[in-house]
Amino acid sequence: MAHAQPPVPSIEALHRLLGGLQTFIREHLALARAEIKDDARAMARELMVSAAGLPALISGYLLLMIAAGYLLSLWLPLWAAFGIVGLLNLAGGGAITWLGLRKVIQTRVSIPGTGEELQRDKAWLSNLGRRDTWQTPAGTRPQFAPASSAPANRSNNR
Repeated sequence: MAHAQPPVPSIEALHRLLGGLQTFIREHLALARAEIKDDARAMARELMVSAAGLPALISGYLLLMIAAGYLLSLWLPLWAAFGIVGLLNLAGGGAITWLGLRKVIQTRVSIPGTGEELQRDKAWLSNLGRRDTWQTPAGTRPQFAPASSAPANRSNNR
């Protein structure tokens, strides 16, 4: 009694596997694109709402700084008073910008759907190599074509 050789997957099964992998990658890229697009839209909306009051804020701030400069000019020369106000504005603006940049750098963009999908794919790929988990859509074992010496038909069914 001789041992039977394990069945060899057919070219058709390889084509199905590659087609499934291509679809898998396309769907993942589409999901990532959709999530990034949604995040960009939400950020744009938040930015527009934040920027709506900016003109009034800038004019009020400018008038307040002019008033502070004239108030300091009661005790100092006019050039020194406005120089002090300007330096305080530069220092305050630089500090706020630095803190804002630190916050932006520390913020991570989350794409939860892609992360969940990658976890499912990792589990699927780990089971892919096990022979006992190979099933056809009908729930039956795949039938592999026996190895033959005839050349394989390499037609592309697209």
